[in-house]
Amino acid sequence: MTNHKPIALWSVPRSMSTAFERVFVERGDFEVFHEPFSASYYYSTERRSDRFANEEPRAEYRYDKVLAEILAPGETPVFFKDMAYHVTGFLIPELVTGLRNTFIIREPRSVLASLYKMWPDFTFEEVGYEELHRLFGYAIEEGQEPIVVDALDLSGNPERVVGAYCEALDIPFIPEALSWEPREVPEWKMWDAWHENAQKSTGISRVSCGKEVALPKELEEVYRRCLPYYEALHAERLRV
Repeated sequence: MTNHKPIALWSVPRSMSTAFERVFVERGDFEVFHEPFSASYYYSTERRSDRFANEEPRAEYRYDKVLAEILAPGETPVFFKDMAYHVTGFLIPELVTGLRNTFIIREPRSVLASLYKMWPDFTFEEVGYEELHRLFGYAIEEGQEPIVVDALDLSGNPERVVGAYCEALDIPFIPEALSWEPREVPEWKMWDAWHENAQKSTGISRVSCGKEVALPKELEEVYRRCLPYYEALHAERLRV
C-alpha cells in the first residue's frame, strides 16, 4: 500500500466518523491523522472562525503545512478523518487530486440534535452539509469515484459496510479491527470532549433512524436547509 494516495474520510459532525476512524486506528497498518485541518480552521493564522478567538493563532497550523504533512511520502499509508467545512477556504486542486476522497453522512436530525448539545451557538457552516456536498462534487469533477458511507448503514452492519469500503479502496479488510478495548486515543486529545463515547466504546454501535429524533423548533429551518445536501449524497451511498 506504499504507493497509495492518502485516504480521506470527509464528514459532518456527529456522524459516527470517529467510530469509523477508530477501525483504522485498530488496524495498525495506517498512519492515522485525526481532524488535522480543525487546527487550521480554528487555531491557525489563517483561521476562519473566531470561536476560539482568545487562543493565540499558530503558524504551524497553516493549511499548506498540514496538507504537506499528510501528503509527505512514507512507508506507511495514511488515513485521516476530517470535517469538510474545515477546508472550505482551502479547496485547492492538490487537496482533492492528492487524496482518495471518501465521505460519511448521517441523517441531519441526528446530527443537529447532537451538535446542539455540544455547541448551541453553532453556525450553518459548522453543520457542514453544504461543504461536504461541494467537496464531493469537486472529487467527481476530478474524475474520481468517491465512496459515500451512510452512518445508519454502517451501524446496522459494520462488517459488510467496512468490508465493502475496503474492497472499493483495494485495501485488505481486517475484521478484527471492528472491535477494541475501551481506551483513550492520544490523537483525539485536542477534541477529547467530543469523543468520550467513542473512547469508552468497544465497537461500532447501532444507532436509531434520524427521522425519529425530535428537534427544537429553532433547528427546523436548519434541518430543511441541510436535507437536500444529505439526500443527494445518500443517493450515491455505498450499497451492500
